[in-house]
Amino acid sequence: MAQGSTGYSLAPPLAVPLEDPTLSLYLVPNDPERTTLVSEAGEGIYQITTSRPQAFGPAVTMIKRRAHSLGDSIVAEIEWRRWGAHPVVRASIFDGVHQKLKVHDLLHNKSGRFSHTRYFLGNDDIMYRWKLVQGVGYVLTNRSSGKEVARFTQNVVTKGYFRGQRKWLLHTEPGTLNVDIIVLTFIIVEKKRRDRVADYTAIVRGEDDDPDDGCGAEVGGEM
Repeated sequence: MAQGSTGYSLAPPLAVPLEDPTLSLYLVPNDPERTTLVSEAGEGIYQITTSRPQAFGPAVTMIKRRAHSLGDSIVAEIEWRRWGAHPVVRASIFDGVHQKLKVHDLLHNKSGRFSHTRYFLGNDDIMYRWKLVQGVGYVLTNRSSGKEVARFTQNVVTKGYFRGQRKWLLHTEPGTLNVDIIVLTFIIVEKKRRDRVADYTAIVRGEDDDPDDGCGAEVGGEM
């Protein structure tokens, strides 16, 4: 398998059909801003890269998937704007029309300022919810039925390319929601969660006499 900047390159278009009943995508490495989502067979399915912010410009995250051409491979761009401006998403995966959306318009916060829970409308006109579950990670459910659609968690792999290793993975269940949308919304909520944890930890360490006792609490905040 060819090696890329994150250790893996994207697989050929038909290597792993995204219509499989279930799909386990391992984050290599475990970094939502710079990673490859790798299948059980060890094939790169999605690749996430993030440019470093310039003097007056924002960092931009690019999400690509295996495809026949470069144009078809682009899932979305996320522009992480600075100085209080809302980040935006550019994508055409929701209804086939290229759109520019503010992140807070795409992922709605219905639970208060300090909540990690986010809601969004899928390509199937169903409302979905990402919720942070203690001891598990983010879990995506159908808001109406409560059925689990995907989850981000850590497991010891029992089969396939990573067998015997403990890995973080995004696991999806069969359904009508586009997997591209699952990946995009997951990258956003997990990146924002880690940003809040890092900010909180920096504050705590700044107030603490012993920096080694810094807290890794999962704190909330607005997107």
